[in-house]
Amino acid sequence: MIDLEAWRTRRELVVRPVPAAEEREPSPEQDLPIRRLEAAIARLERLVSSGLHRLGPRVESELLAITGAVSVGRVSEAADRAERLAERLEHPSSRLAR
Repeated sequence: MIDLEAWRTRRELVVRPVPAAEEREPSPEQDLPIRRLEAAIARLERLVSSGLHRLGPRVESELLAITGAVSVGRVSEAADRAERLAERLEHPSSRLAR
């Protein structure tokens, strides 16, 4: 179990200047994880939106982990997780693939 209050008190407050609008465009290497994540999410959406099957607890946990990774700025990790989950759900042995 994680004590969030202790975690918050240990973290340092980092203040960074806000870049100008023209500086906010992601570089190609920063943009790649976002594109990977978007593609994987599109695959997942197609698989789970059919509504024919209830999502299992492992799939729900993985979707929550992906959401959590995105919320803390770990887009590359979220993309990895989403791609793996999509591959798992697309596999012929998956209930959702039927």
